[in-house]
Amino acid sequence: MTNPHAAARELEWVSSEYMLRWLARTPETTTIAAFGAARAVLTPQLGDADFLNTVHRLLPDDAEQVPRIAAHYAEAGVQPWFELMPAPGFDRLADALAEAGGRQVGFLAMSERDLPAPPAGPLPVGVTVEVVGADVEDFARVLPEGHGVPADRRELAIQRSREHAGVAGVRLYLARVERVPAAAAVLFLVPPVAYLANASTLELHRRRGCQSALIARRLADAAEAGCTRVAVITEWGSQSHANMARAGFRGSYTKAVWKLDAAR
Repeated sequence: MTNPHAAARELEWVSSEYMLRWLARTPETTTIAAFGAARAVLTPQLGDADFLNTVHRLLPDDAEQVPRIAAHYAEAGVQPWFELMPAPGFDRLADALAEAGGRQVGFLAMSERDLPAPPAGPLPVGVTVEVVGADVEDFARVLPEGHGVPADRRELAIQRSREHAGVAGVRLYLARVERVPAAAAVLFLVPPVAYLANASTLELHRRRGCQSALIARRLADAAEAGCTRVAVITEWGSQSHANMARAGFRGSYTKAVWKLDAAR
């Protein structure tokens, strides 16, 4: 039997590797600092944005790094988030985070499925899916707008979304409804594992089947690329969580989301 902790760490590495590769492409706004095996993403200008200020890969073995991590963010005036996988000795890490002013604020679901997936059915009426080529502008606009990025931050978010095109192992997708750009998605390939990395749909085009179509296309492309396992992270109990269950994903483990409050 596969060691469950080793299997979980593989998925954890792949999902965080996507984020680290992507955000490393904007060093003028975002820095990534190493604390043992952990990686601390910091974007001081957008301190309230969780994905731009999250600590990845923090395990109990690096619990002694927590005070240094807390000081790193406190110096920038940012209260960071932590996405924590289950691991032996988690109580030591939880104690260190609580001592630093941390509290748990939510859950994320890591789900996975084997590949290949069953053949997808026909696309919904009026929906098409394409791999994004050299012109990434529609993708770069749709992805943050579909996530509800406020208008005053949208141009910076669009600039950051363009950087997906330069990340090794990434494929970008755009769904259209009646030829109009409607939804965007990212696939990260690190064979034998693939990761459904990011996706969103413009509000006007929701409930047209765009996300189901994008999931099916990415599963097929991941299998064709030689991947035998695919993972995805969703908010626990969200519509995305339900969409993945319908696509044959099963729960792998639950991630605890912690946040540091103001320094004590």
